[in-house]
Amino acid sequence: MKLFYYLLLPIILYGCSKSNDISDINGSIQEFVIESTILKDSYPIYVYLPYNYSNNTNNQLIIGLDGETRFNEIATLISEKVQHGKIASSVFIAIGNNQKRNRDYTPTAYAHGSGGANNFYQFIKNELIPELQSRYDIDPSNNKTLIGHSFGGLFTQYVMAQERTSNPFDKFIASGTSYWYDAGVIFEYEQAYANVNTDLDVSLYNGMGTLEGGVMLASFEEMNKRLASRGFPNFRHKSELITGSGHSGSAIEIFKKGLDYVFSN
Repeated sequence: MKLFYYLLLPIILYGCSKSNDISDINGSIQEFVIESTILKDSYPIYVYLPYNYSNNTNNQLIIGLDGETRFNEIATLISEKVQHGKIASSVFIAIGNNQKRNRDYTPTAYAHGSGGANNFYQFIKNELIPELQSRYDIDPSNNKTLIGHSFGGLFTQYVMAQERTSNPFDKFIASGTSYWYDAGVIFEYEQAYANVNTDLDVSLYNGMGTLEGGVMLASFEEMNKRLASRGFPNFRHKSELITGSGHSGSAIEIFKKGLDYVFSN
C-alpha cells in the first residue's frame, strides 16, 4: 500500500448556512489520498475531527461511502451530535472515488456492477483502517460504524453479513438499499450468515423513503421481516420509512435518525 498526501486543511469552522454546507462544521477537516494495492486504485479520504478531538481519547470511527457527495452532510450531522453530547467523540471519514462505486459497492457481477465488494471490504479492513489508526487516536475495538446509501446501502448490508470475528464494524446505517441488485442477491448473503450463526451482535438502522418504487419498498419490508425473525439475541434493529421522500431525498434524514439509533444505549 502506498500512501501520499493530497491536501491537509486543519481549520476551525463555524456558521449557520445550509445543512450540507461545510461551514456548519465545528472541528477540523483533513484530506489525503491512499493508494490500495488490493484494488490497484487510489482513494481520496475526507476526514472530520470533532472540536473536542484528543490524542488521549479512544475516539469512535465512523466510515461513510460516496465521499465526494456525502462527506459534508454527514460531517455536519456528526459535528452537531458530538457538540450536544448525542454521540461519543468520533472521527468521521468518507471514502471518495465515487466513479468506481459500481465496482466497489456491488457483491456480484451483474449488468450494473462488476462485483468488487469483497476486495473493497478487504481494502477497508486491511489497508484503510490500519492507516487511520496510525494517524488518529481511534478505539481499536471492532465497534466501528458504516454508513451507505443506495449501492452504498447494499455494500453496508453486505458487510454486515460477513463473519464477525474480524469484522471491524458493529454499527450499520443503510439508506435506500438497492435490494433489486442482481435479483436480490443480498438476501442470499443474509441467508448464508443465518445458516451458520446463532447471533448477530450489531446495531442496524435501515431506512427508505416512502416514494421509492414498489419493488424497493416490498424488498425493504421483506429484509426487515427476515432479520427480525432470526431471533439473534444481541441484534439491535430499527427500520423506518421516511414519509414523502424518494430515493435521494430520504438519505440525510436516514443518516440523522440512524446515528441517533446506533449510538443509543
